[in-house]
Amino acid sequence: MAVGAVNHHLEQMLQAIFKSWFVDFEPFGREMPDDWREGTLSDIATDIVCGKTPSTKVAEYFDDDIPFITIPDMHGRTYVTTTERSLSLAGAASQSSKTVPADSVCVSCIATAGLVVLTSKPSQTNQQINTIVCKSEISPFYVYLTMVGMADHIRMLGSSGSATNNLNKGQFSKIEILIPSIGVLDEFSSLITPVFEEIKRNQQESERLAEMRDTLLPRLMSGDLSVPDI
Repeated sequence: MAVGAVNHHLEQMLQAIFKSWFVDFEPFGREMPDDWREGTLSDIATDIVCGKTPSTKVAEYFDDDIPFITIPDMHGRTYVTTTERSLSLAGAASQSSKTVPADSVCVSCIATAGLVVLTSKPSQTNQQINTIVCKSEISPFYVYLTMVGMADHIRMLGSSGSATNNLNKGQFSKIEILIPSIGVLDEFSSLITPVFEEIKRNQQESERLAEMRDTLLPRLMSGDLSVPDI
């Protein structure tokens, strides 16, 4: 089975587990526990970061090791492990408050709203994306799956009768979210973390093989390299 199909199956499994726990409340006798509460995204985040593009007039700000996430990087992925554009250390430092850590939850809120991904390492995004940096006691995987389930709601909030979806940081921060008890979140995170790690490994391996193919194939076709050389 292709890596994409494997990861799609794993993602569906995660969403089914999430629904069982936090929609149907199956492990809890089909009733929401009394110590759970309704809150907002700002209640579960140490920060919500609206991205920004560094000055494009400074060439030294771009094309290095810091992922710079834009909407094309978010399609069909759970994690962002590669990006079309990247920043240099100087570029990231020029707007250091925009750097988010690994396992932050990025949500597109302008134009193509409702895409959701996790960061695989410290990254920055452009202004079309709001990123949730979760509190230490809040599972980013729980927040990721919650936001995936709210994609249609996010698109609706951003439409506002306009042809272009636009959900600003203030509106985004006020989105209501179910906040389970810390004990339940810890148990859920222990259950699903290995699945998320497998998805990330699969994605990284697929991208490594694609890079190898793109490097070797032109040389093979031109005759600069033969199969025995490989």
